[in-house]
Amino acid sequence: MNPAMPRISWVRTLHRASSSAPRRIAASSFASRHISTTPLRSSTKNTEWVRGKLWKDGEAPGAADPYTQRPDYVPEDSAVTRLPRAALEDIDPSDKRALAVRRSRLPFPATRNEAATPKEVGATDPAYEPATSLEDLTEMGTLSDWWDQPGHWSELDQFTAFASPEKVTDKTVIEVYYRRAFVEVLALQKTGALGEWATQKWVEGSRADLDAALAAEIVIQDGGAVLNGDGEATAIASSLKQTTEAETEVTRPERISSEEAAEMIKAWDPSWKEIAVTDQIKFALRKRLYQLTGNLIPDAKLGAAATVGHLLTLTAKQPKAKRLAEILQKTEEIVQLANVKLHDRRVSSIDREVAVGRWKLIEEELIKRDLPLTGTSDTSRNREMQHLLGKV
Repeated sequence: MNPAMPRISWVRTLHRASSSAPRRIAASSFASRHISTTPLRSSTKNTEWVRGKLWKDGEAPGAADPYTQRPDYVPEDSAVTRLPRAALEDIDPSDKRALAVRRSRLPFPATRNEAATPKEVGATDPAYEPATSLEDLTEMGTLSDWWDQPGHWSELDQFTAFASPEKVTDKTVIEVYYRRAFVEVLALQKTGALGEWATQKWVEGSRADLDAALAAEIVIQDGGAVLNGDGEATAIASSLKQTTEAETEVTRPERISSEEAAEMIKAWDPSWKEIAVTDQIKFALRKRLYQLTGNLIPDAKLGAAATVGHLLTLTAKQPKAKRLAEILQKTEEIVQLANVKLHDRRVSSIDREVAVGRWKLIEEELIKRDLPLTGTSDTSRNREMQHLLGKV
């Protein structure tokens, strides 16, 4: 046995404690050191460099070190704002409403406040008499019907759509309105007013304006087209420049029928569809047809169109069906089959009983037995499974 080896266990414990004591002393001495928060000179230079880059017009405002220095200028109301002086003069500090609400011409409901006492009202109104019963009280309207009351919603705030509310889908009717729009564009182009009126709203006009535009003769020259006669072009162009007051008095004309449109198309030369159109004419045609029929050509397809026929094809495209039943109902081969019947929804067992005439008898018997006509009434599903699991 080695005589230097300690024979008692607690000697080894003291030895380990003595060896770890210097480490605890070093940790405590490190914790007692003062931590300085003073920025270094390099960080101050970096801050000044960044401030100079961000604020190039003159000296940067504010303190260089916002943690230790105070700004040179402090406004009287301690509120920093970048609004112009004219806007600050219009703002009432006592009015807490939004700026859009304050500048609106609509009469918004008053803010909630406390009712005045009878003594306070009597001081301002000598003829005031307090109510003695519930019938004497004035009935005040609620906020739910505020905008329905007269004077709270003006005609200027009514939404007026530019496009036609009824979308035309018949190809022959669209071609008639395309012919009218093309004649009107040629009339404005001949009078030199197309550049001015291309972006403005045109008057929809009456049925007489439609007949006058369709009666105009189109002459093809060098791949383009012009109207034959200066008098007709001037009359058509002037009908589009009516004032807004005259436009509101004229009601929306009635749509022409598909049969009438087909008769009109037969009298026209089909070569008018091959007339080339410029970008200005395409924009005016699309805008005018969107106003008359409610059909809008997308910008991506409008750029690829080169003739009137191209525009007509893009506009007269039938809308996609939302359901499969709509597609099948338009398929003549399926509709003509005698042993096939199309339904727009799933056919249930009740529909089959109604078709053969047995549902009335079944309904009477169910009512006699106090049974539900459809469904399970108050009985939930999987009732038998609940019995097997012991939940009922």
